[in-house]
Amino acid sequence: MTQQRSSGEIARFVLPVVAENAFTALVSLVYSAITGALGPGSLAAANTGNQAMNVISALFAMISTGCAILTARLVGRKDTEGASRTAEQTLFITPVLSIVLSALLIILVTPTMRLLMPGAQGDFLREGTVYYRAVLFSVPALVVTNACAGLLRAAGQSKTALISTVLSNLVQLLCVFLFTSVFKMGILGVALAMGACRLVSAVFLVTAVLKNHRGFAVDRKRMLRPDALALSRIFRVGFPASIDALAVQLGYVIINSMLVGMGQVHASVNSVLSSVLLFTGITQGIGSACATTLVGHLIGFGSVEGARRRLNQILLWCEGSSMLLCVPAVLFSGFSAGLFSKDAQVVQMASAFMWIQIPYCMAAVGVNVCEPAVRVGGDVKFAMWNISLCVMLIRIPLTWLFCIRMKLGVHGVYWANITSLSTRFLLDYLRIRSPKWGTREL
Repeated sequence: MTQQRSSGEIARFVLPVVAENAFTALVSLVYSAITGALGPGSLAAANTGNQAMNVISALFAMISTGCAILTARLVGRKDTEGASRTAEQTLFITPVLSIVLSALLIILVTPTMRLLMPGAQGDFLREGTVYYRAVLFSVPALVVTNACAGLLRAAGQSKTALISTVLSNLVQLLCVFLFTSVFKMGILGVALAMGACRLVSAVFLVTAVLKNHRGFAVDRKRMLRPDALALSRIFRVGFPASIDALAVQLGYVIINSMLVGMGQVHASVNSVLSSVLLFTGITQGIGSACATTLVGHLIGFGSVEGARRRLNQILLWCEGSSMLLCVPAVLFSGFSAGLFSKDAQVVQMASAFMWIQIPYCMAAVGVNVCEPAVRVGGDVKFAMWNISLCVMLIRIPLTWLFCIRMKLGVHGVYWANITSLSTRFLLDYLRIRSPKWGTREL
């Protein structure tokens, strides 16, 4: 590892990340369109279950984010032994904890969905419950996938993550076609296709991590022996990330519950807009992966100013690319909305408000680039407090004010979120410019 990576090295990391996110977004668009075609409330019901799953993923961010941040810094420092121990303990603890949690959650499916879908009745509630129960069985595969993908990207192995994404998403598309069109399984088929996708991805990525010899190498015998020091470092770095991720996802759950309580139409409009964001917001995931790895390597090497310059390059590229993606979605808003719903009222409401994608994506891209950089720079507690307070003190109260009191519906949801995201972005960027950023040991 050198202080200044060549443009070729950067391209070999970035291009697979771009391809992975683009392919995932394309498959997700098709997947959402298939789900939306099943019935008037199917997409909203599935999104409610997915938001509950996102809370679970947020809980395990203490492992996936912690191991990725540590690995990026250790690889940048050329500490192969430390990176190897981090990878080994990640593979040891992740499946154990995820299996226990998924078993507990399966028992609580019905009361959980009644809580998340207040006032929902009939097919709407039934579809949400069926979907959520089925996807819970794939929790261990999801958690293992996130952890292994984070390890490989942090070590610079973005091509492997790309291969896994392409393979698993092709399996998902094939399965969702078979289960919904051939076997007529409805929303259950959508959930089972998701589970098949995650299982394939988990198996592929675990195999890749075990065979990896770039930045770290896993000793299979040592992997089965708990290492208190390595685990404590992962949890110490990852715990704040888990707290802030939980705050964000709980915010989504609470806000979605508000929308469901306002009626199926509002929930469906929000689901349509969220589905379009899979396309317009594609650079958010790209920016996050690039910031963690490329900025983390430079900090691990000791080049803090180089890390700041790299961050600015990533931020400018992602913001510009995101605006280019937003323009066609806004110009052809009726077509964009019509891909995910056949309900004329839902399509009309969503297309009329499609322009909100532009300010939303600007704020969201800034957050998704800067927050990983704040964490990998050692300020994991700052990120935790910034995110948690902005969600709890700005986003949720403003959503209630705009959505419920002022009766703005989905409009209120987005304006509240834009305000919260913009505040987070500003505070994160100011933190990165501070003298202490990048100097803390993890």
